[in-house]
Amino acid sequence: MRRNHPFHALALRTGAGLAAFALASSIWAADPAPVIDDSVLATLPQVTVKAAKAKKPDLHKKMSSGALGSKAAIDTPFSLKSVSSEEIQQRQAGILSEAVKYDASVTSISSSYGTHPATLAVRGLPLDDLNGYKVDGMANINRGVEMPLEMFDSVEVLKGLSGFMYGFGSPGGIVNYVTKRPTDKTIFSVDAGYQSSNVYKEHIDVGGRLDDPRFGYRLNLVHEEGNAASGSAAVNRTAVGLALDAKLTDDLTLNFDTLYQQRATSGGTDIVVNTKYVLPKAIDGSKRLYSNGSYTDVDYSLSTLSATYQFSPNWQGKLAYRYSDSDRRYVKDQYQITSNSGNYSDKVTSEYHGYEYNDAMGTLEGKFNTGWFSHDVVLGSSYSQLDSRKSVNTPKTTVGTGNLYDPTRFSVYNIDYSGGTYGDDQIKESAVFASDTIGLGEQWSLMLGLRNETFREQTHDSATSDAVNYKARPATPTVALMYKPIKDLTAYVSYVESLEAGGTAPTGTLNEDTTLGPLRSKQYEIGMKVQRRNWSATAAAFRIDRGAEYTNSANEYVQSGTIRYQGLELNASVDPIDNLTLDGSIMSLDSEYMDAGDVDGNRAAGAAHYQAAAQATYRIGAVPGLFVRAGAQRIGPMAVDSENVNTLGAYNLFDAGGGYRLKLAGGHAVTFGANVTNLANKKYWTWYQENYLQPGSPRTLSVNARYDF
Repeated sequence: MRRNHPFHALALRTGAGLAAFALASSIWAADPAPVIDDSVLATLPQVTVKAAKAKKPDLHKKMSSGALGSKAAIDTPFSLKSVSSEEIQQRQAGILSEAVKYDASVTSISSSYGTHPATLAVRGLPLDDLNGYKVDGMANINRGVEMPLEMFDSVEVLKGLSGFMYGFGSPGGIVNYVTKRPTDKTIFSVDAGYQSSNVYKEHIDVGGRLDDPRFGYRLNLVHEEGNAASGSAAVNRTAVGLALDAKLTDDLTLNFDTLYQQRATSGGTDIVVNTKYVLPKAIDGSKRLYSNGSYTDVDYSLSTLSATYQFSPNWQGKLAYRYSDSDRRYVKDQYQITSNSGNYSDKVTSEYHGYEYNDAMGTLEGKFNTGWFSHDVVLGSSYSQLDSRKSVNTPKTTVGTGNLYDPTRFSVYNIDYSGGTYGDDQIKESAVFASDTIGLGEQWSLMLGLRNETFREQTHDSATSDAVNYKARPATPTVALMYKPIKDLTAYVSYVESLEAGGTAPTGTLNEDTTLGPLRSKQYEIGMKVQRRNWSATAAAFRIDRGAEYTNSANEYVQSGTIRYQGLELNASVDPIDNLTLDGSIMSLDSEYMDAGDVDGNRAAGAAHYQAAAQATYRIGAVPGLFVRAGAQRIGPMAVDSENVNTLGAYNLFDAGGGYRLKLAGGHAVTFGANVTNLANKKYWTWYQENYLQPGSPRTLSVNARYDF
């Protein structure tokens, strides 16, 4: 049953207030109060303003690349995108899909307020919930978890096959959250936010070093609560993140990070379409669809301990261990369309699903020369174990009928999972990997890499069924040739292979809930990256061949044939004048089932023909510290099903916002921000998986005020 936690919210708000008071008092107490002469009481305190900084594109920023180690984006033969916490704050982005929306290769495929939030597709391929979302390059459970962006310094997207870098995972790519680290300078900020129609958020961010400067800390506390999107959903979440470091010697550093979030939501109803009927007309995203008593509660935690040792200026070793777990409980609606006029049958499902992830990794990075050649090598090994458990009895009850345009709200408080839990899935992965980027003179380099992996999976379709075992020992290679005629330009061609866990047959198929075997993919990519003083650009042409999974004409979910995804990506950022930044992104994508039986020659479900995004940020010189911004997205048509019976039409989304930052005397600052997404309140569907749709988010206003002590 749904659990309410008023004590947790009260404790957090009270604790946050006390912490803010205590920390502010200690900071202010460091300077004695000045003696003020009565003659100057009318004098206003000194106030200075500071213009918002231009968002300079920087491809030289270091990014995590898994088995390739830490490299600048311009030095990698793959497409990468990084979004900083500063940009996330400026756009008031509270969820992952909003943070990365201006990369045209990325598509949001699920609502934030439901049983599968934070779900993305990259290059038309949905990311793997259990392997496609990392934190600091290591394993993370994403199924049902909307990560608290307040805890992270940036969000990185690695586009394309990631098998060599990270092991098993979707060929679409990887999302990597980069944790906020302890700071050398003491920081302390408090912010409060509001989102329409009735969601409030409080956040504290504090960091610095102790009296002994070898020890640093970073603490983030956040609470959010209210009814979102005009009553279509509700949210109540509490999150705490703590990062510690200890520089024990000049060469040895220990890090400990921990994160906990409790998030309860309502909403997120699936619309299940049938190829016998036309697609229903899109509905207003603010319309409430879910039944009374439906909910999704997720408790999530993650802890990481790592040690880094600098053997010499050119050699560094790192050992890390992580444990994460997630408990998800839900009662959700599925509206199964039964007519061309939007009639539906409401099937309500209740389920518990728990996950535990243990992940360990060791790496050694170094540089050396052999004759005319330089070498940048990474050697490593890793081991992970994912244990999944599920409710024994998972009711799927049809509670009644209704119509999308005048939905019926049923009472489902009496529908609940029962019978305890059982281990439905266990995955063990172990790997050794090595890469060598060989410098062939000043301009050319050759990258060679190989990951040798052992994959074991044991699944149970039910608590009483026999185990089904899968085992694979793939060797996933990568090879790339890079050419750098100048420091700020890289041209490359690359090839990589990958393996991913098989999918699970969706609800309604003959082999419903059956997990299929692993799939192999191959990717070819040719691209270019350039970084100049006031502009940057990247271009990539790619082809991905992936094993195909689909529902055949006999209504059975099968693996047969190949899906080919091939396309072109272009991204650019430029400051044409001092106060203006323009960002643009476009992707053209062709997809096709090949040698795939009933669906041979069809387009892949969920892969848009094209996508485009652009945003402009203008810093108003006449009012230093003030900026305004506007953005637009266009999502092209996409097939809803592998048979290509139904297709979603193209649509446009717009947003706008701005902010104002004042730097006050004494090093303090106050920042105000506002943003409106889906400015035109467009009605549209988002594609989640084959034949599954969700209403797109309605017009949403977000405002925030932050004070930096």
